[in-house]
Amino acid sequence: MRFEQPTVELLLEAAHMSTVAGVGMRPAEIETEIASGRLQPKWSQVAIDEDESLVGRALWWGRDAQVPLALDVWDARRDHPDTERILIELLAHGHAALGSDGVDIPLPHTMRIPTTWRDIEAVHFDVAVKTNAAAAAGLVRVNERRQFQWDQRARATRGAHRLRFETADDDAFLDLFARATRGSLDVMTRRELATATAETVAVDEVAYYRSCPGDRGWWRVAYDSRGNVVGMAIPSATPTSRNIGYLAVLPEHRGHGYVDDLLAYITDFHMGDGASRITATTDAVNTPMIEAFKRAGYQCVETRIDLER
Repeated sequence: MRFEQPTVELLLEAAHMSTVAGVGMRPAEIETEIASGRLQPKWSQVAIDEDESLVGRALWWGRDAQVPLALDVWDARRDHPDTERILIELLAHGHAALGSDGVDIPLPHTMRIPTTWRDIEAVHFDVAVKTNAAAAAGLVRVNERRQFQWDQRARATRGAHRLRFETADDDAFLDLFARATRGSLDVMTRRELATATAETVAVDEVAYYRSCPGDRGWWRVAYDSRGNVVGMAIPSATPTSRNIGYLAVLPEHRGHGYVDDLLAYITDFHMGDGASRITATTDAVNTPMIEAFKRAGYQCVETRIDLER
């Protein structure tokens, strides 16, 4: 067996490699990312068996086609007897190539799996094998999230009539991000607060959402009828769809259902711009946000397991 960087033709072939059903990106999605330059041959590794058949793939992804940010596609052919070794070797060869180009490795990976993955033997096994293989490369399981989606078939969301939404400068959002960390159920936020201040976390959050494809002019501060700041709503986007981005109710205003108003505002904002699909992600432990998505007509379409160093 050999491991190599693929040609464009082989990379396109890898998009259609046989994998565990329901796991990861669909071939058409991978082809779209290749066509956009967000997946590139120089950021990829494939495994070729002795009979010249394609048996493994590891494709790293970059938002702006300049530098890879994450391991997006990582699989060994489902019927191969040496799956775990293939997965380990794909990462080893990929990291060697990326590291020689100055990339800070290992980059994170998110496993995209069905919401019922624990009840599907093939998927459960795939997750276990990948978790073991990732550990050999210094990547550990840090979070499980739920992916939600709204589309035009969903019922209309309830209008946000209780709150007023206005623009604000970055200083206002830095303050709101810092205040919203108190009591947050977000796993990443809680991890970051173990080694950083709320103010430092806020700086990183503002920088992150500024880097997303969404427009900075979409960001809003939410006020109640008395003029009190209740929270914030940040509509955003991915390279392929509109996205909820970020919303938060300040600690002193939680428990009054304002999460529904913030979510409704962002959903209506995207609908007003003609969006046919809106995506959103929240942590599996964030039950209040999961329930809010369901109330607003969002469907849970996928589970995501994050692996990071």
